[in-house]
Amino acid sequence: MRRLNAILAVTLLLGSGACAGEPPAAALRAARPVAGGPEIPYPPELFTKRVEGEVLLYLVVDSAGAVIRDSTRIATSSGHPEFDAAAMAAAPGLKFHPATRNDSAVAAPIQVPIRFRLPDSMKTR
Repeated sequence: MRRLNAILAVTLLLGSGACAGEPPAAALRAARPVAGGPEIPYPPELFTKRVEGEVLLYLVVDSAGAVIRDSTRIATSSGHPEFDAAAMAAAPGLKFHPATRNDSAVAAPIQVPIRFRLPDSMKTR
């Protein structure tokens, strides 16, 4: 069976999390995934059934670009426990260029969509 990997995308959480005296959230540059990150395997049973899905993870990236231990949770489930489990299992190994504020690396929360998509050739069968 051909092994597919999930697609990783990143969304900055914007909100009222800035402390008094800090620049507004717009001055915060979101963490970005490091190219060539870990493979997130497509759950075989869902691949065989041609099921697609997306898991939205909430996590915090530290100022070195690593996911802070125990910060990860499922913000929005895919509706398939297999996708959710694959995304959660991969989260600790994700690496990022850290968020920056005024050119300094900072820890920051982000939402990370993990998209499980089939190749176009399998969608129309």
